[in-house]
Amino acid sequence: MIVVAGILAGDAPAPRWLITAPIAVRTPTGPLAIGINSHLATRYPDAATMPIPAAIVADLGVQWVREDLHWHRIQPQPGVWDWVFTDAALYALHRQRLQVLGVLGPAVGWATPDPTDHPNLISFAPPDEAAFVAYAEAVVTRYHHLVKHWQIWNEPDQTLFWRPAPDPARYTQLLIKTAQAIRAIDPTAIIVLGGINPFDTAFLRTIAEHGGWNTFDVIAIHPYVDPLNPEEGNLIAAADGVRAVAARYGPKPIWATEVGWASGPGDRDALGLTNADQQADYLARAYRALWQGGVSHVFWYMLKDDPHNPYGLFAYGSGRADFSHPKPVAEAMRHLTTTLTLPTAHPTNATRLLDGTQSIQWQRPAQPNGSLQRTAGFLRLTYRFTTRENDYVAFELSEPIPLPAETTALVIQLYGDGNGHRLRLWLCDREGEVFSVTAGVVGPPAWQTLITPLSRRPAQYERIAGSGNGRPDWPLTLHAVVIDDEYDRWSGMGEIRIGWINAIIGGQGVHPPPPAPPLCRGEGCIPPSPLVGEEG
Repeated sequence: MIVVAGILAGDAPAPRWLITAPIAVRTPTGPLAIGINSHLATRYPDAATMPIPAAIVADLGVQWVREDLHWHRIQPQPGVWDWVFTDAALYALHRQRLQVLGVLGPAVGWATPDPTDHPNLISFAPPDEAAFVAYAEAVVTRYHHLVKHWQIWNEPDQTLFWRPAPDPARYTQLLIKTAQAIRAIDPTAIIVLGGINPFDTAFLRTIAEHGGWNTFDVIAIHPYVDPLNPEEGNLIAAADGVRAVAARYGPKPIWATEVGWASGPGDRDALGLTNADQQADYLARAYRALWQGGVSHVFWYMLKDDPHNPYGLFAYGSGRADFSHPKPVAEAMRHLTTTLTLPTAHPTNATRLLDGTQSIQWQRPAQPNGSLQRTAGFLRLTYRFTTRENDYVAFELSEPIPLPAETTALVIQLYGDGNGHRLRLWLCDREGEVFSVTAGVVGPPAWQTLITPLSRRPAQYERIAGSGNGRPDWPLTLHAVVIDDEYDRWSGMGEIRIGWINAIIGGQGVHPPPPAPPLCRGEGCIPPSPLVGEEG
């Protein structure tokens, strides 16, 4: 018997937008563009010898560099312009035939209202809008024959880079004004968003709500998952959330303008859980995962270590001009640029855990605002989220399903509704602790295959119930399927369908996926229809 709770049509909110036509799900968009954050204009100390590091970058085999064009170095005082290092870097890179993504910003102290800012140094406070636009105009006027791609600010959704707190409305205004100024100078320029955390799309949604969607051409994401490895961090799914937003407002290319791992203690891994050999191993796996996930350009962070932040391909050594200590990751980059191929294997070592043909009992002890039905060979899960807080619905198995002992991943065949929520799985360990793992983002109305790599390390999991050692002690059982609102302000109703959930033993290839089950067959089935939702 399946426990079912109906959803009354009269309770549905009036739709404010319709889901657009289905878009590709985790599909390469073409050849992958390989890039690196080079930082020559802002960190290399000698303008006269700038061709040396430019040649080192070209020797890595990359096609693109991301260069910061810091305002405080270019215009240290109102009316004072210093182009020495920027000229040297951009011309040296151009001679190596490298494409440049130029980053405009952040602020300079004299152009912010923060009285604690040093007037001639870098600031992450929001700048005077007119002064910022004037700086951008000067930069683009000088370099538009060398640079065609402009990124406006860096990580405006992070408190560290937009003080005292991110302000998407204010950033959108800056984005609109700056983009208009750039296009007035160079109508062929490509505007790139500032590089956002793709695992929380609230900032991106707010940009769209404030009229900024048609201002930029490329969605830039910074999908850091360290210290997890690329599979544990489910890096292949990094673009799913922003792609779901783009399904509503208009599709755009997705670039990862920063991604990387440190080879020791760093900003995101204080314990240094990743060493130099692991850093090198993760590089190719990360580029392939993002490429397979629909990201067209990937920029490694970064060319050379900072003194206390070893994300680079070269160790810091005796200073910023010392490139005599390449790390294993440098050779990994050279190898990647000559051997990059997309994996084509599909799972042949799968064990079926769950599908829509089994007579399994379900219960909903957690926020019972949805229903589950077996329909035409798949599971049909409906939900209704009514608050502007965290809403979710958990469908728990009355008898959890054991995972095979050598399971390395769970694979789910899913038909989404475009609302961009998170699909999570609850797993129960031998001590009775329940852990949550994120399978991925509920994408547009199309069959998609989500892979959820499973690790023996606890960092991948979130404990939600039970007492024990806080670690996922095998054997594990599949305890529940959960739909969790990704964006707490969202309210409305929707429906997803699950064809099956498989356990993968050993290998983790998922391209191409097995055939999808038909959406409708037999008497009484419900054909697919456009689904609607509402945002608060």
